[in-house]
Amino acid sequence: MSRVAILEVLCVFAIAFVPWPDMLPVALPLLVVACVSRWGRKLSWADVVRTRPRRALVAGLACGLVASASALVLYRAFQVSALEWWLVPAVRGEGGQLMFALAISIAAAAASELALRGWIVERMFELSPGPAALPIATAALAEAMVWPGPIAARIGIGMFGAGLGLLHVACGRNVLAPIAARCMFAIAAVAAVRLG
Repeated sequence: MSRVAILEVLCVFAIAFVPWPDMLPVALPLLVVACVSRWGRKLSWADVVRTRPRRALVAGLACGLVASASALVLYRAFQVSALEWWLVPAVRGEGGQLMFALAISIAAAAASELALRGWIVERMFELSPGPAALPIATAALAEAMVWPGPIAARIGIGMFGAGLGLLHVACGRNVLAPIAARCMFAIAAVAAVRLG
């Protein structure tokens, strides 16, 4: 493993163990490290948006809707709060704050996917070409590690991340698919928390 790769791993661990303020999505520091890593290797974000963007967006939105419905059913049936995966206190406030919460959730979702699938998964493919299982598992583990909250929420987000990784690979490693899925999930989570 190169020195740059070791430094990247150390950055992810540092992000995981720094106590971030509640209103700062952990996706932001991850995206900063991802940008530095990609730009340092002369790569742009356009490299992770591959062919068939419409197909990737439709697949992502459909998967995000299914994940949202599954989380809601799980919550209703077992009182397991899968919706704790996304928490913004503003959602429970005034109606005017709902648009602000939605904007933050969509931006955080896009930043998360650029960092996790657009950087970590793609970087793992560079370092370990071959089956997709290792890159998908690495990003899911990193996501579970950096996500705030109790262990049950971390396990849930790791499973969600593995699903997004599978979607990413199934759509030709086009990052638009997991971005659309996570955005749809975030919108549905905000609506569910607001309405429920």
